[in-house]
Amino acid sequence: MRTRTRWSAAVAVLAALMVVAAACVPDPPATPTGPNPDDAPRSAEAAYTGPGPFAVGVTTLDLADRKVEVWYPSDPAAVGSTPQDEYFIKDFVSASLRTQIPDDVNPAFATSAHRGIPASDAGPFPLVLFSHGFASYRLQSTFLTTHLASWGFVVISPDYLERGLASVLGEKPAIARTDLDVAAEAIDRITTADDTPGGLLSGVVDTSSVYPIGHSAGGGTTLRLLGRPDVHSAIPMAAGVSRLSLAQGTAPALPPEKAVMWMGAQGDQVASIADVRTGFTYTAGPRKLVELGGSGHNTFDDICLIGGGGGVIGLALSIGLPLPDFLIRLGADGCYPPAKTVSDVWPEIRHFATAELRYRSGLDAEPVGLGSGVTAAFDDVAVYRHEP
Repeated sequence: MRTRTRWSAAVAVLAALMVVAAACVPDPPATPTGPNPDDAPRSAEAAYTGPGPFAVGVTTLDLADRKVEVWYPSDPAAVGSTPQDEYFIKDFVSASLRTQIPDDVNPAFATSAHRGIPASDAGPFPLVLFSHGFASYRLQSTFLTTHLASWGFVVISPDYLERGLASVLGEKPAIARTDLDVAAEAIDRITTADDTPGGLLSGVVDTSSVYPIGHSAGGGTTLRLLGRPDVHSAIPMAAGVSRLSLAQGTAPALPPEKAVMWMGAQGDQVASIADVRTGFTYTAGPRKLVELGGSGHNTFDDICLIGGGGGVIGLALSIGLPLPDFLIRLGADGCYPPAKTVSDVWPEIRHFATAELRYRSGLDAEPVGLGSGVTAAFDDVAVYRHEP
């Protein structure tokens, strides 16, 4: 009898938790909070898959104990003979691992930016803050950060060293800082650079508002930044909200007046698409959901294409680097068949992120390419939902 009583009590507790978890996901907003994207004249136009009218400049600024990359609009005529900027993944691993990589194994990843060229005088331009994921680095998604700059944004991306690639490989920062503190310093730093008379970024940045976008763990940072008064919308990619966090009261606060576009990959084995969907349902304000079919976690970064086939993990394994299993799983997710080639899916990511940011920042007075009909232009968007 005592065993049965304990079992019944345990079942009752579990049932209660399930009810609480379900109850914590709010119903859809009772009334629309903005214009319906389907009613806009250019609702079905896939306008932002290709590069924008600006060339892209890039520079690196110093923070107190790390760096922040800055991409900005420039005039095409300013490029001249300046080569495309490149980066090397070897620069972001721990020092101990770097010594194990042969000198001739250091493939460059070419970006669409040009280092140090003059900024366009057509600004000031809205400010986007990009936050990288776990075991990653500030340059991880140049396919997107440079694209956004070409469409009229200044994009900053700091190193979150506490979760960065070198830290995961054993090289911890001297002082551990929160991601929100790092983001705040990066925002303050670009503000200082913007105020420097005669500087490269003088008068280039509109710092009155910040538009955060982030991947994986950086998606969590992006959501937490909604607590800032100068942040009005967010785009988390490959990041969600679990029902357990809702039940425990640890889910990020999503103010009802702030918009969230959720982007996820249906084949992601790191950030469950179920949690992305829960995040969408949990959002009380204007919300969108973009699900990419046949794609994985690293669809949202450059990593799969570094060093040719197999990306960073393929390169590491080819020279026998001793990587932990969890890092191999993380770095390989979405890089190998049956996942689609990431560059084939990038046009969809670029379009939706650019269209949302241009609308939220006021660069587009009405939504462009954010109506339901835009999916006819794409092969890789399995689900698209929007609620104003």
